[in-house]
Amino acid sequence: MRGVGWVVLYQDKAGGRLFNQWVNEHDVGHPAGAVPILVLDVFEHAFMVDYGLKRADYIAAFFRNVNWKAAEARLT
Repeated sequence: MRGVGWVVLYQDKAGGRLFNQWVNEHDVGHPAGAVPILVLDVFEHAFMVDYGLKRADYIAAFFRNVNWKAAEARLT
């Protein structure tokens, strides 16, 4: 996984299509007309205290703990 930022699963409101996008700035990079369904924060502050440099372990734990029913409920 590249650098720092967020990986966001979006749904396009117009067509319903799901797509992933990398966002590495707080104020730019979010596509117009898209709704975030699931967001993974991979800035260092999200994992360094608990996982140190083991970002892969943090990502694996994130996916083990996703509430998929809640994510599904966000789909339009």
